Amino acid sequence: MNLDISFDNTGKIIPSYGGKEITMEDSPYMIFLATAGMCSAVYVRAFMTQRGMSLEGVSLTQKMNYNRTTNMIEEMEILVDLPEAFPTKYNKAIKAVVDQCPVKQHFVKPPLVKVTTNIDVAVQV
Repeated sequence: MNLDISFDNTGKIIPSYGGKEITMEDSPYMIFLATAGMCSAVYVRAFMTQRGMSLEGVSLTQKMNYNRTTNMIEEMEILVDLPEAFPTKYNKAIKAVVDQCPVKQHFVKPPLVKVTTNIDVAVQV
């Protein structure tokens, strides 16, 4: 399962799956998954902009190993596709920038999630 993240000519980040843009009308799960690649794209865009580099030819692919039995993503890779003119001296730096994405960090070390109801709150009072 791959999600593609691209930039339009204004630098807007556009996530897509199967050639279709992912929007709020799509499932919450697809939006949730897309946030890792979109967050990474924010950091890539900032890196490129700070160095006066064009976003032309820059895209990201979020590759996911999806287990249909458990309905869970078991592994994720963020591939940053850079143009040929991209300076190789920045290769490690661009990967380090993507590693800073807080959404990605939440996949690496997920938070504890609790479910409560208003009944639980009333009982505690």
